[in-house]
Amino acid sequence: MISIRQILQPGHVNLSLNGTTQAGVIEEVLTSLRGDLRIHQWDSLRAAVIERDAPAVSSPACGIVIAHGRTDAVGSLVMAAGRSSAGIPLPGSTQVIRLVFVAGIPAAFSNEYLRVVGTIARLCSKPDLVQDLLASPDSASFIELLARAETSL
Repeated sequence: MISIRQILQPGHVNLSLNGTTQAGVIEEVLTSLRGDLRIHQWDSLRAAVIERDAPAVSSPACGIVIAHGRTDAVGSLVMAAGRSSAGIPLPGSTQVIRLVFVAGIPAAFSNEYLRVVGTIARLCSKPDLVQDLLASPDSASFIELLARAETSL
């Protein structure tokens, strides 16, 4: 089983998203993966993630997006994350989207695909963890918070 710590790299965590729309912040987070050696076809990965049109969900602390795509454009799991200080309006809610996760999963990894997306969703349902992620000072501590929380699931 592959852990979040093995997938998410500090250079793929943007704690200062500038986008003002859901599509914009997904694109911004996704772009941080460009150049990752685990990605064989950037345009195919981007298309797989965008095509899925991930909905934003409300968590106890803020709105969250988990955009992902299964594709042979990646040789192994890749992930990026972002945080918006201002927040992006979450349709149908008084909350704003503050956390965005993007994952590219090889088509053959069906079990890992479900596990990774499910793990992020479960972690983001924990208000204390989300508050810690929102206050995290840097990408290394952001990843460490996720990794520690993942081991407690």
